[in-house]
Formats: sequence, structure tokens, C-alpha cells
Amino acid sequence: MLEFATILSYGYFILCLALGWGAAAMLDFDGILKRSTSRSGRFLLRLGVALVLAEGFRLFLSFVLGPILDSLVNQSINGFKAF
Repeated sequence: MLEFATILSYGYFILCLALGWGAAAMLDFDGILKRSTSRSGRFLLRLGVALVLAEGFRLFLSFVLGPILDSLVNQSINGFKAF
């Protein structure tokens, strides 16, 4: 059975991948993806760009959301310790 932390990790990766997929579509100003010869080639190119951008989103969101989540978790743990 999967643990809750593992499910959250996969969910976070899927969120970053979705952000990367959308950003890859928005960055295609000149229609590079549409000029590719085959449909599978377009898909693989967009997937590659999406994976690179997903890693960037993962790093950025980790630095932005990490301290916020730590402060929320520490406050809740400290609140339980008072009881």
C-alpha cells in the first residue's frame, strides 16, 4: 500500500509536469512543434520540453512553498505538544 507522503510526491510531480506541458505549448511562438514532420516527433519534442520545464517548476515551487509548509507543519506539531 502506498503511503500518504508517496502519494503527495507523485501528485506534486504530476502538477509540475502539467505546468511544464502547458508552458511548452505557450512557448511555441514560431510553431516549431507544428512544423515537425511526424505526430510522434511533435509529441516527443513537447514531452522533452515539458520535462525540463517541470523540473524548473519543481525547484521554484520547492523554494517558494517549502518554507511555508515547514512553518505550517511546525506550528501544528508545536500545538499538539502543548496538549
